[in-house]
Amino acid sequence: MLGRDLSILIIDENRLRAAIIEEGLREAGHDTVEVLHSVNEAARRIVDSSPDVVVIDLENPARDQLEHVFSLSRALQKPIAMFVDKSDADAIGAAIEAGVSAYVVDGLRKDRVKSILDMAVLRFNAYARLRQELAEAKTALEDRKIID
Repeated sequence: MLGRDLSILIIDENRLRAAIIEEGLREAGHDTVEVLHSVNEAARRIVDSSPDVVVIDLENPARDQLEHVFSLSRALQKPIAMFVDKSDADAIGAAIEAGVSAYVVDGLRKDRVKSILDMAVLRFNAYARLRQELAEAKTALEDRKIID
């Protein structure tokens, strides 16, 4: 996934912060970048555009907003990089459980966006391989039980 131009959806209600992320991605060579300024419309837009990666920037996320993003993450099954200004251990744990590939606290800088995106994609792919291997092992175990 890293070897080709990724389609990237940026979700950020703050237009200035979204522009920083978009500029960082475009400077890194990503041309297929779409920006959405409402978290509430994210599910429909994700289904419509089917991006390779989603970048979400939440300045000061409320619990409801985080839960909405985490439910999106669980359903999406795509790499998600999430930027937040403030966080706590519960929010970080919930992000990991929801499958967020990169959860960056107070780290939004244009020059870091590409490396964070690359890490999110690589981490997502690693977990996807582990899930596939687990599914294959479970199937093999079930087949073995039937034979025995």
